[in-house]
Amino acid sequence: MLATYHTHSSFCDGAMMPEDYVQAAIRKGFSAIGFTSHAPFFFDTGWTMKSEKLSEYIGTIKELKEKYKNRIQIYTGLETDFYPDSRDFRDYPGIDYTIGSVHFIYDEKNDRYLTVDGPPDEFRELLGSVFGGNARALVETYYNQLVEMIRTQPPDIAGHLDVIKKNNAGNEYFDETEIWYRNKVEEVLCIIREKNITVEINTGGISRGYTAEMYPSEWILKLIREMDIPVVLNSDAHHPDWIDSYYSEALKILKRLGFSHQRVLYNGRWQNVLL
Repeated sequence: MLATYHTHSSFCDGAMMPEDYVQAAIRKGFSAIGFTSHAPFFFDTGWTMKSEKLSEYIGTIKELKEKYKNRIQIYTGLETDFYPDSRDFRDYPGIDYTIGSVHFIYDEKNDRYLTVDGPPDEFRELLGSVFGGNARALVETYYNQLVEMIRTQPPDIAGHLDVIKKNNAGNEYFDETEIWYRNKVEEVLCIIREKNITVEINTGGISRGYTAEMYPSEWILKLIREMDIPVVLNSDAHHPDWIDSYYSEALKILKRLGFSHQRVLYNGRWQNVLL
């Protein structure tokens, strides 16, 4: 079953209107597509949906559900950010599901939020200004925020789990093979399993040229498989052409690692289907 539940349209930082993605999904033989605009933030980030657009966003997807109901299933989601005192959108009227992600870390000294997966210069600023160049402290803070999100506002899907590696090509700042890093990831996975949250296999970093591999890394996928944590294949598409980007390669990797099913939202409920 072809599907994606992580899609960004022009309501946030995507390239085109939602209907363009729906039509692309139909052309590519998708059974379902879910939209997940970045939920409104309390300040203007330049890439999250504005609060005044939320009702229009939900209404637009609702209209598309009706228009294409005989051709594809469409779902309305949000990619919500977690930070101290973040807004909880999980029960917001008209929202079918949420993807929970961590994009920001608070810079208390300068009273600002900096992204963990933004431009390289912003990542360096975050590392230097907030953590004094201590990459391990930055990484652990990122994963600690993920743990807090999962414990206090558990989403349906955990988004791009190890996105912290985006600016770490060639292990420039930290080494994923070090035991402290692997222990931290395993700690997060234990909480995810406890809360029965689905982990997305996110191909968006590859399609946009940010990374050479999916989120999460293959060694993390092996742990996920061993721990029997459900997964869903998502493209994190910001353009209709990318909704199935790297899917064939991703499916080969998942099957090689022993995955046989993914968890999808279909006929109004989360269920396991064959890859």
